[in-house]
Amino acid sequence: MRDEDMQANTCRTGQVPGTDFGPGSDGVTDMTGDDTAADGSTRIRAILKDQPLGLSIKEISTAVGMSRNSVAKYLEVLTATGQLELRHVGNAKLYTLSRRVPVTSIINYAKELIIVLDRNLRIVEVSDSLCAFAGAAKNEVLHTRLSSSPTGLLTPAEEEALFALLNGGSSWKKEIRLLRGPDELFLDGRFIPTMLQNGEPGITLLLEDTTGQRRAEHAMQERDRMLHTIFQIPTVPRYFIDKNHKVVFWDRALEILTGYKSEEMVGTSLHWRAFYADEQPCLADLLVDGDTDRIKNAFHGTCRRTPSIDGGYECTHFFPHFRPSGKWLHVTASLVRDSTGAITGAMETVEDVTNLKKRDFVVEG
Repeated sequence: MRDEDMQANTCRTGQVPGTDFGPGSDGVTDMTGDDTAADGSTRIRAILKDQPLGLSIKEISTAVGMSRNSVAKYLEVLTATGQLELRHVGNAKLYTLSRRVPVTSIINYAKELIIVLDRNLRIVEVSDSLCAFAGAAKNEVLHTRLSSSPTGLLTPAEEEALFALLNGGSSWKKEIRLLRGPDELFLDGRFIPTMLQNGEPGITLLLEDTTGQRRAEHAMQERDRMLHTIFQIPTVPRYFIDKNHKVVFWDRALEILTGYKSEEMVGTSLHWRAFYADEQPCLADLLVDGDTDRIKNAFHGTCRRTPSIDGGYECTHFFPHFRPSGKWLHVTASLVRDSTGAITGAMETVEDVTNLKKRDFVVEG
């Protein structure tokens, strides 16, 4: 016997095997004889729940007590919205409940922050991750708009442009920048035309937090700019510390002069070892800290401002512990700033002037 004939035979008794439903005077009746007050879509889904092989339009019509035309309209909507699946067996069309995982079941497992908008651009679904990012409960976010929700993702003008997506077409991409206190956050957004479960058009917004990546790129750009600035300075031995007193740059000339390798110094706060026996701040450290009083008194008061360098100081001093047996050094320190003018650290140049000083102490016979 063909599959479609077997399916048709199941409805000759007026009840679908494997269900508790049969035709009633005005729809579906349960086993107790009470009328079920469910609408057509719910009744159809209930019938199909225990029919993994599916039912034809005729069988569904008989089971729910509705005309074939009415059932066909319901089936068309349920199939279009992904709630039912249609397969062909010979000439028969068999409908089964969709085995697709509902969006609401997977939305919280995606790495992106997810928002679903209806045709009025109001939020109808949102991932838990988005709520955590916004610092708001789900009921505070739902039914708001992107321009007025706790997320504040778009301006009203940007939001109005989204209406064009409700007519279908390709998805849109946009970088979204948010200010949260003193911090700037970056999100990569994809706006995707979507068919909602009720058959109406909507938009799904997928957001990826790229703040860490953008900050790393910015830090790299600032580092490149800083090194470019450093390399414009005449090639005398020099090193650079950041505002946390960590060595960022220790050049080859300074390696030769001090005997300390770049890999020994970069990333540490051990630059003092090149100049002193015991730990104490170098001129660059005092400049980063803005400790002008200590700068003025450093090196027995020999420090003075450098006229040619904004905010810079210089001095000439004998360093008894400088390898191998002490040296006279001319030290200059200057601040380094980023593109906004904020202090990022200080650079110190070190010039060996021992031979010049020895001439000053020559005693004529």
